[in-house]
Amino acid sequence: MVANSPHPCSEGEPIGREIIMAMAQSRRSFVKTAGTTLLVAGLTGMGLAGCSSKGGASESAPAADGDFAWDEETDVLVVGAGLAGVAAAVTVGKESPDASCLLIEKGTSPLGNGNSPFSSGWFMYTSADREQAALDYLKELRHSDTGTPDDVLAAFATELTRNLDWIKELGAADTDLTIVPGTTDYACFPEYPELEHSAAIDYAAFTAEDSKWDHVTKFMNEVVGGLPSVTLKTECPLVALVQDPTTKAVLGGIYNDGKNDVRVKANKGVIMTCGGFESNPDMMANYFSQPTVTPIAAQENTGDGHRICALLNVAEWHMNSGAGFWNTIRKLDDSGWGKYNGSGSPLKNLGITVGDNGRRFYMDWDACCTFDWDQFYAGVPMNAAVGSRHGHMQFGGNWHLLPMPEISWFVCDQAAMDAGAYAFQGTDPVAEGFGYKADTLEDLAAQANLPVDEFVETVTVWNGYCENGKDLSFFRPPSTLTPVKTPPFYIMMQRPQMLNTDGGPVRNAKGEIIDIEGNVIPHLYSAGEFGSVWSGHYQGGGNLGECLAFGRIAARSALANE
Repeated sequence: MVANSPHPCSEGEPIGREIIMAMAQSRRSFVKTAGTTLLVAGLTGMGLAGCSSKGGASESAPAADGDFAWDEETDVLVVGAGLAGVAAAVTVGKESPDASCLLIEKGTSPLGNGNSPFSSGWFMYTSADREQAALDYLKELRHSDTGTPDDVLAAFATELTRNLDWIKELGAADTDLTIVPGTTDYACFPEYPELEHSAAIDYAAFTAEDSKWDHVTKFMNEVVGGLPSVTLKTECPLVALVQDPTTKAVLGGIYNDGKNDVRVKANKGVIMTCGGFESNPDMMANYFSQPTVTPIAAQENTGDGHRICALLNVAEWHMNSGAGFWNTIRKLDDSGWGKYNGSGSPLKNLGITVGDNGRRFYMDWDACCTFDWDQFYAGVPMNAAVGSRHGHMQFGGNWHLLPMPEISWFVCDQAAMDAGAYAFQGTDPVAEGFGYKADTLEDLAAQANLPVDEFVETVTVWNGYCENGKDLSFFRPPSTLTPVKTPPFYIMMQRPQMLNTDGGPVRNAKGEIIDIEGNVIPHLYSAGEFGSVWSGHYQGGGNLGECLAFGRIAARSALANE
């Protein structure tokens, strides 16, 4: 085993080959080492990591010949300690205990600081006898988006047959887990029951009453903590990848430990598990046209890994895929969100949403997941069903992520408040800073600066739909047709919200990252939401299921290298 310890070259012996160092933004300079040229692309506003070594200050000027040296050495470098990263690290530690693994995390929490620890904790799996049916369901979910090849989905399906058994092999007991079969009608399991093979995948979570752990990330973090060959470091963001420009193999990376840029050689490979870009407004504007959307969690997911890999000419996919967008209450002064509730905050079946023009503009029974099983059992086809399936909503017969306005308004009456529309959040939306109330609709519209006539007409039309039992504008289910007619009336400000993005570098069935010419970049891998396989329609439990599956796949591929 190569220990996670200083490399012999750290005393100043140069690396005798040409190297490219790709960093998180496109500031570049050239550095010579041992008579060859280094291309250094540095972080804007920072020193160039290629010009410094551990213990020395960074300089933005080119270094002299012979300056470049590794500070540390490991067999596998994993970037990001969410579920995908921990799954990869555990695979290294369990399947090749003589190999060393360095797991670095940008944030402060050893559980990861992206979406994993804040998710519901459900992960998908299947059984060996249903592997083909599970693959068929994955293809059905892909729909008309052909971006994820069959062999990648097949690799995913194969590993789904191992997910539950693997968790148990690592120490989880049956009594720790809640199991939801794909044949049920529980929440979003399955999320697309209209599809032929939806029953082929099951779901598990550490939510059993007697469970020692309450989340899969906590369980996996405990496992990785017991592996002597794995070293976990927090507050150590990756700032660069180091690549041989001749073979294109990634040789290692550079991370910042808070004081210095540390160059770590990765003998077998680098696995990128650094999540999405949902907390990067520029990327959200470019790929989703949603610069003001705010994620529920993942404040550290600012697209660092995407920018680093872009400088290696990686191909990208699924950049406009993810889980969003729905509208959630936010304080009038824009200082904070209401509490997250997967079924809606407030409960949207008890009111309507209007834009700043005073009109309804979409099927406004939205949250992360709102599903009416009654319409399914009544035989309503998928292209006519409504609801929100991780933000995907039926639009013209297809299920898409809908663009949302920067601000919208939830409207309800006192009867809705008495029925619990706001109960999950608090007791008084006015006193708590989320909205206004008035005895008349006209006064309510004036307080929110909405066109009074348009707003009053919208509510009047809506109340007519409720009386007649059919929403002729957006076809909300009859069970959600709640009138707005009992004063006082309430209006609460909303902004669009999301869970995660799925876009990033293209990966193949081995978890290898692909460049823009379709070639494998040797020794560079990905797992999880960093270039997720999900596109088209998303199934709840799929991201965590993918984290486990491709975490193992990527780790095994790296371990196979000499």
